Amino acid sequence: MDPMRSRARVEKQVVYPVGPEEVWAAITRPEELSGWFGMEVVSLDLRPAGRIVFKDGGGTSRRALVEEVEPPYRFVFRWLPAPVGGPGHDPGSRVDFSLEEVPGGTALTVVETPSLAVGEMIPMAGPVFLAASTRDLPDPIGAPPRIEVGVPLGQEMALSG
Repeated sequence: MDPMRSRARVEKQVVYPVGPEEVWAAITRPEELSGWFGMEVVSLDLRPAGRIVFKDGGGTSRRALVEEVEPPYRFVFRWLPAPVGGPGHDPGSRVDFSLEEVPGGTALTVVETPSLAVGEMIPMAGPVFLAASTRDLPDPIGAPPRIEVGVPLGQEMALSG
């Protein structure tokens, strides 16, 4: 499998012939959410900073952190990175469920956006500034002391080392 392809943003929209409350229940109840992901939802704390724990058929757990809850229109959580030394090296992703009333029912849009792995960069065009590791340069906006903000794209490697 192409690693870049597996890191792509995924978006899907489906219109259900029911009201938003019914769709909301289908994405926020543990027994229903289990069906969406093909894993048992062992626990679901449906509030910002709440935790979700999934368990697959082999007993492996995956954890997620709830970021936003706006009943019955928005539910966002972030898959937490796989533990170091565990199976796979998935840095996690953000899953955003948005519901909208439309003629004939409720449109559910699901967007999953991958998180970046440590050291991974996003290719961009134009005047982009990246953070680069340095030891001696102060940071004017208060980032950790080993991070310099405002290094033009392509020059970050010249400053590290």
